[in-house]
Amino acid sequence: MRTIVLVALVGLFAQLVDGCLGMAYGVTTSTLLITTGVMPAAASAAVHMSEVGTTLVSGASHWRLGNTDWRTVSILALPGFFGAFAGANLLSSVDGDIAKPWVAILLLALGVYVIYRFLGAARTAPTVRRQAVGLVPGASWAGGWTR
Repeated sequence: MRTIVLVALVGLFAQLVDGCLGMAYGVTTSTLLITTGVMPAAASAAVHMSEVGTTLVSGASHWRLGNTDWRTVSILALPGFFGAFAGANLLSSVDGDIAKPWVAILLLALGVYVIYRFLGAARTAPTVRRQAVGLVPGASWAGGWTR
């Protein structure tokens, strides 16, 4: 019972952060779950399963309300898929002891970026090549704690 309450509180806090910033649900949830003693693989599974539902509902809501730019979706879909697939395959083939510091650095960098965005320092969208826009985040998303 304690674990269910703990996971629910972590999810509530992470969703609060995500709702305020528009990002960082996975980073916040992973960090808090691992901090509370949940194994990294279990934290990754919990985050990814909860994101399936929330992303599906969010996407359906945006589609229904006409907020979907299908041109942008077409640009991001394939590179995002391939980046996620490549990241998951790469990380599953690497020893966990080798991957942990790299994943920790990635999570730290994402956390610093979230704080940077929260403080209002980034008001303009960065200019990035279209192919990299979906590939890099896809690889980093899939590369969570897979081991």
